[in-house]
Amino acid sequence: MTPWQLLIVGVAAALLSGGVVWASIRLAHRYGIYDHPDQARKTQVVPIPRLGGLAVVIAFVVSVLAALAALGRWGQLALAASVLIPALGMALVGFLDDKRSLAPYPRLAMQAGLAVLAIVLGTRIQIFGNVWVDGLLFVLWALVLVNGINLLDNSDGLAATTVMVGAVGATVIAAMNGQILISVMGAALAGVSLGFLFHNWFPARVYMGDAGAYFLGFMLAILTVRLRPEGSTAIEGVVIAVLLAALPIADTAFVVVTRVRRGVHPFTAGRDHLSHRIQARGRSVPASVLVLQATPIVTVIAAILISL
Repeated sequence: MTPWQLLIVGVAAALLSGGVVWASIRLAHRYGIYDHPDQARKTQVVPIPRLGGLAVVIAFVVSVLAALAALGRWGQLALAASVLIPALGMALVGFLDDKRSLAPYPRLAMQAGLAVLAIVLGTRIQIFGNVWVDGLLFVLWALVLVNGINLLDNSDGLAATTVMVGAVGATVIAAMNGQILISVMGAALAGVSLGFLFHNWFPARVYMGDAGAYFLGFMLAILTVRLRPEGSTAIEGVVIAVLLAALPIADTAFVVVTRVRRGVHPFTAGRDHLSHRIQARGRSVPASVLVLQATPIVTVIAAILISL
């Protein structure tokens, strides 16, 4: 695919996402579907619509299928389904978590089950050459990114910008290596994140909720694993994947380590993320998001250079 074709996919996905998210905001206002402030972790002044994530899911699926159809890549539809089916299942788990606040261990079990489904449908890590060990590594990778993006969704615009930057990197690497489906999905993922960001930038008019965070995190996990840079070793592939998802990995590790050191359960909600630490030093929410994005921008560039 040409860069111009991928740019068109990304722009179209952004416009579609922006429109569908706008419609979700109207729908949330009409039926009172809000994320309410609790003065602890959720400190917004007023209730915020929380259907943005489902809107992003719809926009992504439509964008990918429309792009493949427009390009005449009908043979890629089955492969696309092998990615979209478990990702949609992950969005459903997030929707249930939004509605009922699932307990941590059943939630992790469902997420792991969907990661196994993705493996069965063809998404596999190839490092040790042992199906069980490599399979376990992918399940762990998926859990880290799904929950890492969800944890990053703590400041307006942070999760969406992180996914957008990582998706751009995955798109460039996939395009350079002739991976049509992955480059299309990467461009669409970057586009829908940008369209959502238009409504989610501070002060946010909509939240993605767990449904959106789980879906975006899982898609990022799948795209980074499915990248096949020509001539790269297995170790280089691992490094590239980690670099593309550096910020959610770093934030998750920071939160888990600091909570354990304080004797706090890692699954406890709190305002102790990297963004909160920056804001506590007097930075605004937008400034903290921009400061944190410096890291993934650098690591994504490094991933692209390694893949050359």
